[in-house]
Amino acid sequence: MSEKVKIELADNLLISMSDEELISKVTDTENNFIERKSISDKGGWLQTAVAFANSCPVGFPGVLFVGVDNHGTIQRQKAVNFEDLQKSISDVIANAWPAIYILTKTLKKDGFEFAAVIIPGSPLRPHFSGQAYVRVGPQTMPASETQFDELIAQRSSKFRALQKLIGQTVYWQQFGPMAGNANGVVVECNQFFLTIDMGQTKRCFPLAWITLSFDLGNQRYQLLVQS
Repeated sequence: MSEKVKIELADNLLISMSDEELISKVTDTENNFIERKSISDKGGWLQTAVAFANSCPVGFPGVLFVGVDNHGTIQRQKAVNFEDLQKSISDVIANAWPAIYILTKTLKKDGFEFAAVIIPGSPLRPHFSGQAYVRVGPQTMPASETQFDELIAQRSSKFRALQKLIGQTVYWQQFGPMAGNANGVVVECNQFFLTIDMGQTKRCFPLAWITLSFDLGNQRYQLLVQS
């Protein structure tokens, strides 16, 4: 009985794929979640891994075969150490940001070896084929995961506008079951919620609940919160 590859994901999905199942996919040229690359095409490994992580349904695996041509024929390799090849594949795909979870193994078909790389659709998408960088004072630094998340969130015009209010006093009024109103200082805003400090207490409001307006009489922004 062949060994089965099992991947347990954060959301408790379990991917189970036998050697036979993987080998049967080598010649499946109609499957959008199967790709083949040569041993020398390192850039192609990374691009394919990023594409699968971004495009496969979360938890559903794409498979990259390394050492296989576009027709599904195993390329005859001379003096290839496949243990080293698996490490090389992992090192190359480690250049993706945020990190992509993969599982590699060596298989054999028609007497020749090749590598299979299983890449589940990622809940951390989007992924990119390189690190993101930001300026920290006079230095260019790799973005932390928090900074990266903020860069993505800044595509939202509401998020950008609310983030500019950090440190400013605003008037907020909430409607619905948790109705209330007060003045407070915006102390935090991420892609999910905004936090206002009223001195004795703090309140957090999901960004989806907030409509941003302006109080001309008091010359301050006001947040209308519909829960």
